[in-house]
Amino acid sequence: MKINYTQLSTLIFMILVSIYLMFLISCSAKFHQKKFIQKGGKIICDTTMITVTDTLKVNGKDSIIWREIRVNCPELIAPLTRYEIRYQYKTIRDSFETIRYITKFKYKEAVKTLKNDKKKGFGYNLRFIGIIAFLILLIVLLFKFK
Repeated sequence: MKINYTQLSTLIFMILVSIYLMFLISCSAKFHQKKFIQKGGKIICDTTMITVTDTLKVNGKDSIIWREIRVNCPELIAPLTRYEIRYQYKTIRDSFETIRYITKFKYKEAVKTLKNDKKKGFGYNLRFIGIIAFLILLIVLLFKFK
C-alpha cells in the first residue's frame, strides 16, 4: 500500500490549524477578570431574595410552597471609556455655556426694561404736567378775554 502524501499533508495541516485555533479562541476567565480589575472595574456582590415555588403532593392533593432563597448576584461596574468621559465633559461644558448665555441674555433684557421703565415714567409725568399746564393756561385765557 502506497502512502498518499497529499492526504497526509492536509491531515497534518488541519490538525495544526485546529490546535492553533483552539489556543487562539480559548480564553482564561481569570486573566480577563484580573485585567478588568486593573483597568478600574469593580465587582459588587449584592444578596437578593428570590422566591421559588414548589408543588408537593400531600394526601393526593397538590400544595404550593413558596420559599425565599438568598442568592449572591455579582454586578460588574465597568469603568467609563474615554469616549464616554469626553461626552460627559462636553455636555457639562455645553450646559455651562448655555447657562452663561441665558444669564447674559436675561441680564441685558432686565437692564433694557429698567431703562425703558425710567424713560416711560418721566415721559408720562411730562405729558401729564403739560396737559395740566395747558388746561390752566386755557382757563386763564378764557377768564381774561371774557
